[in-house]
This record gives sequence, structure tokens and C-alpha cells, in this order.
Amino acid sequence: MSNSSRPGFWHRLHLAFGAAVLMAFAMPAWADPPALVARMDLFEGTATLLPAGSSTWTYANINRPLSDGDQVWIGAASRAELVAGSTAMRLGANTSLSVLELSDAATQLKLTQGTFEVHLREPMQGRSFEIDTPNLAFDLQTPGDYRVDVDPGQNTTTVIVRAGEGIAYGTGGASYPVGRRQLVRFSGTALIPDEAVLNPPFDGFDRWVGTLNRREGDSISARYVGTGMTGYQGLDQYGRWETDPLYGPIWVPTAVVAGWAPYHDGHWAWIAPWGWTWIDDEPWGFAPFHYGRWAYVGNVWAWVPGPVIMRPVYAPALVAFIGGGGGSWSVSLSIGAPGIAWFPLAPGEIYRPVYAASPTYVNAINRTVIVNKTVTVVNNTTVINNIQRNVYINQRVPGAITAMPAAAFVRGRRVQYAGAPFRAVHVTAAHVLFSPPIAPVEQSLVGHKLAAPPPHGAFERTVFATRSPPPPPALHDTLAQRFKAQNGTAPGAGHPLVLHVPAQIQSLERRQRITVIQGHEAAESQRPMPAQDRALQSQSPTHAPDLEHRNAEVPPGRFETEPNRRVLNAVPHPTGSPMPRRDEQRQQASPPHPRSQQGGERPFNTEPMRPVQSIRPELHAPARRQVPVERPGPAQFATHSSHPPEHAEAHNRPEKKKSEPKLPDSADLLRP
Repeated sequence: MSNSSRPGFWHRLHLAFGAAVLMAFAMPAWADPPALVARMDLFEGTATLLPAGSSTWTYANINRPLSDGDQVWIGAASRAELVAGSTAMRLGANTSLSVLELSDAATQLKLTQGTFEVHLREPMQGRSFEIDTPNLAFDLQTPGDYRVDVDPGQNTTTVIVRAGEGIAYGTGGASYPVGRRQLVRFSGTALIPDEAVLNPPFDGFDRWVGTLNRREGDSISARYVGTGMTGYQGLDQYGRWETDPLYGPIWVPTAVVAGWAPYHDGHWAWIAPWGWTWIDDEPWGFAPFHYGRWAYVGNVWAWVPGPVIMRPVYAPALVAFIGGGGGSWSVSLSIGAPGIAWFPLAPGEIYRPVYAASPTYVNAINRTVIVNKTVTVVNNTTVINNIQRNVYINQRVPGAITAMPAAAFVRGRRVQYAGAPFRAVHVTAAHVLFSPPIAPVEQSLVGHKLAAPPPHGAFERTVFATRSPPPPPALHDTLAQRFKAQNGTAPGAGHPLVLHVPAQIQSLERRQRITVIQGHEAAESQRPMPAQDRALQSQSPTHAPDLEHRNAEVPPGRFETEPNRRVLNAVPHPTGSPMPRRDEQRQQASPPHPRSQQGGERPFNTEPMRPVQSIRPELHAPARRQVPVERPGPAQFATHSSHPPEHAEAHNRPEKKKSEPKLPDSADLLRP
């Protein structure tokens, strides 16, 4: 593209952006995006991802936000942890997980095979958490520790409740409560248990989970931010907390190179419905780039989280993009190509979403604005007035502005490789936008670290659910459609990827393979309240830190209970109903089914499971059985050889990562 034609092109993008802003704020309040996202906090081995709206698998990145429609595959001899606010989710080997819905109101996950554990900390308060499997839908009722194992080879789902209460729902209106310290295994879909155990023993996966729970309970950062902030757990090892007289508590990264600045090391990706989203390369780089603000204090960068809010609102990137004046929107790079430049917003500066958002949402996402340690609760008038400031603070900090060619930006190139020198002169508020008005391409969703798909059938099994999940935003991405319709493309980036063909959208919807169970009005009555009544729940009081696990198990009374909640009967099947018997002679005559090669973690290393009837006399057993568990060897969870070396390096940097805490031995776990 010639220099003479470039201004006209960017002029069209500038007009498109203006129209997008007006249309976004004209949308109704129900169009607000979720305030909650998930993040892959860590993984050992291989983890791959199929982003919503794409058909290409890519290697997972620990800082890529996960939301509705995303699918995650954990490979052989691998494990991973996902965090979504205060909830931690752990995945074992050969596990397939699909995010059907993730919001403040509801979490609905599809588990077709493998091992999945949930550490739920907050009271439900009108929220729901459901795990859908090929045999049943399991609804979590209270905070606690829950584990679900799905074995496709034997067509079974095993539910383990270490602490808490849950209800399994099956076909024909069947329901089955599972209480604390119980294990129940189901085959088929009629909720007729095959086996059940009280006080089930712990295996290697449980011990790994216990280590993560103890680390989470000891987090220093939880004293300075709400535990509902996704990704705060990664701050402890890579920085220090200080108190600044102007901003209050600040976090200073200590494992960065000289000259480092925020939003410099990473790449941009398109994630619906938010649009352009920053994905940082640092192992701690999630919370500081999606919440709070960055300030240049003395001669170092410091993250200012703002006041402690239990459930802060997620933002795709808290930056300001620099555009040109005089009817164009671009920056001129030394290489001669159209460029995009940005810098981090400072405390006291408002972030105004380009995607559809209500005034209530804008208020909530800007609650971390700090001016002289005073919280500025933003309203419409305040937003407009603050936007009209003449100068942004960080634009004048040396090294704060980052620039790169527009095509490299859209294609998800890493800034370290594609960045270009740029120095802003006389930039005013009129030259600043909060998103480039450019539609995404295929690489905007998946990046460049493409991966092989999971084994055939890993995600193809149909699961049961108590309700139909909402369609993923990627299937009706109005922001991407708007940018494309207004010629929002970057030269050399490729063709825009916008789903608009009904057949294509229907094909992606059919991938969910969900059968809604009929006749569960009771379950639906526990579904969350409307969004306008929740008001984003961002003013909830901070919860006290969790107590430490003992023997990797949650002691009674650890979790906060909700008033007037009906406590489930702590028996492995509904009270007063006879337990149906299986054909024991047929089971004894038939050899045991071989465990599927895609069945997740190894089964418990204990004696064979007992029939359900045999556990009834033990309902009030004074103490749990102490059964030794097998520790997995360290080589079993080494970094998988199929991972690209540079991908693994981003999560195993010896100069930036402290040694992992040593696992306790069997004697420690069994000590009373």
C-alpha cells in the first residue's frame, strides 16, 4: 500500500470505530459480557486448546482467557489447573473438558472422559455449578471439594465428594444426592449405582490437588486483592508487595529484565465477545493485565490493584491505543507499514469498552480507579469528563509505548519479534482509542503454535445436562461482524474470520452434543438470579483465608455455609428407597473390563470397590480408613516431548520460577 492511499484506509477504520462505540453503548444491559473468565494456571506435560469459533487446535497458553465454547485437552502423563475467580479446577491425564458457560451466575462444564476436580470456595448465593457427563449431570450445592472421573471404556462416571454436597441427575427424573466423604460410581443413565464407598482413600492425583490447595491457602496476594480475581495466585513467586503513599498497596515484579514495561512481552488475540485481548508471556501475567492499573513509581513499574473487591470485572486489556489526527487512525512506523501502538492506562484513567456494555458494567469495570487512595465510582457523566483529559500519564514514561505493524498485530505475532521503534509526540486524548477497529483473521484466534487434535472421539460423546447452555459468543460475534462490514481489515493480515453462514454456525453448535434432562424443575429453581439483580456482586465482602488442608482432606466446618440451605442426607442413595441389585453372578463370571487407554488418571490403588449395601452400617464411622496411596514418579509428569521448546520455556523459566514445594511422603499424609 502506498503512503498516499494509507490515510484513506485508516480514515475508514476511524469512522468504523466511532460507529462501533455508539452502537455498543446503545445496546441493552443484558448484552453485558461475563465478568468472569478462566485461566490455565499451570500445566505439567501437554495441554491443547480449541478456541470457540475455530476448528484448529493450538497449544494452550497459561494466560489465554478461557470462556464459553472453548475446549481443553490434557494429554497422556499430563495434568493442569484452571482457575476462575476463587474456584480452582484440576484436570488429570487424558481429560477432555468443554466450557459450556462461565459467568458470575453459572458455570456449566462438559466432561466426556478423564479426571476433573473442583475446589469451590464461595457460597453459591444464587449461582450454579454443573458438570455434565455421558452418564449424569452433577450439580454442586455447597462449597467443597468434588471429583468426577469419566471412563469411556467402561461407560462409568464416578463422583467423589471430599467436602460439600451435590446432586446427580439422570434420565427418567432420577436424582441422587452425594454427601461429604462419599464415592459413588454409576454406569448407564438411570442413576443406579454400581459401587459406593464411605471415606474413599486418596491416590496420587488427590495428593497433587492437596498440595495446590495448601499453596492457595498460603497465598500472600490474597491479602491485597479479592480471591475472586482470576490469576492472583501467580503473583506470590514473582514480585513483592509494598505500600505507596499515593496508591496504597502496589505489587512490583522482581523477575523481569532491565527496561521491561507492561504489555511488551506477549501477543494479541481475538476472543469474543471482548475482541482484542492481551496475552502476556510472563508466568504471572494475567491479573495485572486484566484488572487494576499500572503506575511508574520511582524508576520501576508497579501494578495498582485498587480496593479489595470480591468479584472484580475482567477486562481484555487495560491499554490506550494511539491513533492519528486529521481524519485518519494509524501510526507511522520506521519500516513504512501501517502500525498500531499502545500504552498502559494509569491509575485514575477510565477504560471504556468498545464492545457492547451497559453503564452499570462500565461502572463495575472501573472500580479499581485510584486517585489519592480514593475509589472513583464511575457513572456516565464521570466517564465522559475523564475521557476528555488532554494527556495520559504513561504515554510520557520512557519505554511505555509499544508499536508493531498492523498485520503482525492481527495475526497474533509476538511483540518481541514483530515490535517496531516508535516515539509518540504531541499525543492527545483525541488520538486515543480503546481498541483497533479491525476484524480478526484465523491466526487471531489460534495463533501460530498449532497442535494435533485429540484422539478421535475424545469430545464426541453426548452428555446429559439439566438445561441448555447459551450459544458461545463466538457464534454470534457482533463486534467482529461490525468491524468487517465497515472494512476493518489490515493490509497483509488475511481474510477476516467472521461466522455468518447459518450452516457453519449450526455445525459448531452440534459439536456440543448435549441432551437436556426433562423433569428437573427443582434444579431449575436453584438457577441464578437475573444479571440486573446481581449487579455484578462486586461489592461483596472479602472472605477470610481458607484453612489449610490436613491429609489433603477438608476438615468439617472449613467452608462457609449458607443460611436456610437444606443439608442433604449423608447417605449414598435416596433415603427410604431400596437399593436395586445388579446381576452379581454375571459380574463375577465376566472378566473385568480393561481400563480405557483414554480413561484419565489411574484408578484407586485399593481393594475392589464394595457393593452399595455394604456401606450402610458405616454411615457413622468415627474415623476414615488409612490406606497408603501410590505417589506418581517425577518422570511421569515431565514436560511432554511434543510441546514446542519455546512453549514449554514460557512456563519453566528457572531464573524466574521458584522451586515447587516438596510433596509430603506417605507418613505425613497418614499422620493423624
